[in-house]
Amino acid sequence: MPAVPNSPTAQSAPRPPLDVRHGHQIMASHERCRAFGLRSESGADLHRLAPLALRELQQRNARLCAQALPVMEMLYEQLMHGQSMVLLTDASGCVLHALGDPGFLQRADQVALAPGALWAEADKGTNAVGTALMTEAPTLVHGQEHYLRAMHFLTCSAAPIFDHKGALLGVIDVSGDKRSYHPHTLALAGMSARLIEAQCFGEQFRHSHRLHLHALVSGLGTLAEGLLALDDDGRVLGCNRQAAALLGLSPMALRRETVLSLFDMGFGHLASCTEPVCLQTRLAPAPCWAKLSLSRPWQSRSAAALEPRRAAPAGPAPAALGATAVPAPATAPAAPSHAASSSTGHLSLREAEQQAIAAAVQAAAGNLSEAARQLGIGRSTLYRKLKTMA
Repeated sequence: MPAVPNSPTAQSAPRPPLDVRHGHQIMASHERCRAFGLRSESGADLHRLAPLALRELQQRNARLCAQALPVMEMLYEQLMHGQSMVLLTDASGCVLHALGDPGFLQRADQVALAPGALWAEADKGTNAVGTALMTEAPTLVHGQEHYLRAMHFLTCSAAPIFDHKGALLGVIDVSGDKRSYHPHTLALAGMSARLIEAQCFGEQFRHSHRLHLHALVSGLGTLAEGLLALDDDGRVLGCNRQAAALLGLSPMALRRETVLSLFDMGFGHLASCTEPVCLQTRLAPAPCWAKLSLSRPWQSRSAAALEPRRAAPAGPAPAALGATAVPAPATAPAAPSHAASSSTGHLSLREAEQQAIAAAVQAAAGNLSEAARQLGIGRSTLYRKLKTMA
């Protein structure tokens, strides 16, 4: 192929290392392009959505855009070179937003690297966005690996973005002149995708309990941790892809599980743990570390509905899923008794809530405002609960 004008020679231009698996991925993409009826010598399809249609598409993807735009800006600031741009697409490969180096934007415009352009493989041939959508994996396409010759001046690194159900939301991509290739760009795109996923997950489940998971205790709280969103009965509402991989189940299958079915531990017992615990999972061969973050003082919905019966002489109320039934006293104790709890190995619903409150107050050194913030409740609510414990 003739050299790009004003470009260095092929010998001096940076190139990604040879990788057999990557080569097979590119070959498979080229085969799909031929099946789509594309010709490598054809020019790039420059069609874009009309401004009104683009605005409607951006509105339909408003949540994704709201979480992704700050990350895109941060990613662009981290790029150590000019002659590049950051793109966000929807799940069809249509560009929603773009940030770019002014010196590169004019050239990018010649191949429709701009909002409203469609970058699916069927439209633009082998490219990082379209191929990442097909493989659902981080993808690098460099120089002549692009199926269309018009794209050979580009190097592109893209990573897919998934929601809590495992559905594909879109792709974040870094595209630039192939002379600006850097081996860390694909990793930066992957980290950016995880950050967007974490922010979308946090927004979706801001009122739910979250179980943080990782093979190493030091991995809890990092972008690499698994996350499960849980309701008050320990049922799984959603997960990130790290949790699905760690637990060996698909996101759809995980939403049919509970804390008890996954770890053989009741939610009430887990809620009483103030430090990370090591849990053996049902399907994964190795145990993992877990830390539960309560969105509010916990009480099972099913148990709350039966609360009036607890003082009745008819016997103990059914326990929450995964917790051992313990008859509740007529008045709440000042603090959960460690000896009484250890005799059964589990805590009652009221004890678990009281222990969580006591732990938060202790951790805040008696500062009730800080304890309320850590528990995710109002200060007046905390005062009221402390009164019932007195």
